[in-house]
Amino acid sequence: MAFSATDAAFEGFRLVRRNPLALVAWTLLYAVLTLTALFSLSTMVGQLEAWSVQAEAMESVEPSFDQVWALMAGFGAIMARVAWLLPISLVVGAMLAAAVARGVLNPSRDRFGYLRLGMDEVRVLAVTFVLGLVMTLVAVVAILAVGVLIAAAKAAGGDGPALIAGLLGFLAGTCFFIWLCVRLSLAVPITVAERRFAFFDSFNLTKGRFWPLLGMAVLAIVMVMLVQLLSSIVSLPLGIISGLESWSFNSDQDPEAVRAALDVGNPWVITHAVVEAIVSALTVGILYAPFAAAYRQITGGRPTETASGPV
Repeated sequence: MAFSATDAAFEGFRLVRRNPLALVAWTLLYAVLTLTALFSLSTMVGQLEAWSVQAEAMESVEPSFDQVWALMAGFGAIMARVAWLLPISLVVGAMLAAAVARGVLNPSRDRFGYLRLGMDEVRVLAVTFVLGLVMTLVAVVAILAVGVLIAAAKAAGGDGPALIAGLLGFLAGTCFFIWLCVRLSLAVPITVAERRFAFFDSFNLTKGRFWPLLGMAVLAIVMVMLVQLLSSIVSLPLGIISGLESWSFNSDQDPEAVRAALDVGNPWVITHAVVEAIVSALTVGILYAPFAAAYRQITGGRPTETASGPV
């Protein structure tokens, strides 16, 4: 079935309008994750300050291998303290992706803002992780191919042909990457709707629909950019007041200022985190819902059997 790209592009706004409590639930999830991350970082300020002083001291001497290794090991130990944030973030991302798809495809299952933590989320996490690895591999191969192309062109004709070859290779790689992203874009809606691992099944449903899906995605991205631009009118001043927009871990930064910027007991820090969480939650809805709506329109609202690989 055909589908309306413009109609699907606005599905995120319709989803939030139908169930504003879903936006509240997503915001709370984002806010808890953000404040937890800030608290974890606040406990590391002293260690990071000591590490920065050690690194700065080594700039004026010729460090030995043992000193460099100790410096790297020290930084690794610091980062290991927040390593748990990565898997937690991946799980939260899977929960939100599944919630948005569920909100579009099964709007009656609106308890807890469509948020769940079950097999749907496990499948979404697995599918997005595998596809992320595939896209990373494609990007690495494309970069290597462009590098080889540039080297061959330079050896054959000098800098001019090498520059042209580099530009053409970059454009070709970018176009292929965008094409692949669009062809795989319905993986999550298929996974949620059909309750199975749908790694490459999206190729069947997106066949012959590349340009409408690309137009839909561009519209959604433009709307996300507009929302973030408008929200910056509120979030940027809050970030400046709380200190989150100005601090960084370096030798010139006052550690006390960093601690203040990461103080989750500071009302301004909490307010800024909540505003950012609202924007993030709305962004997820605007960006993810169109693809679920596209799946619903293409399949007529019914799960469709798809092949296990690209066609």
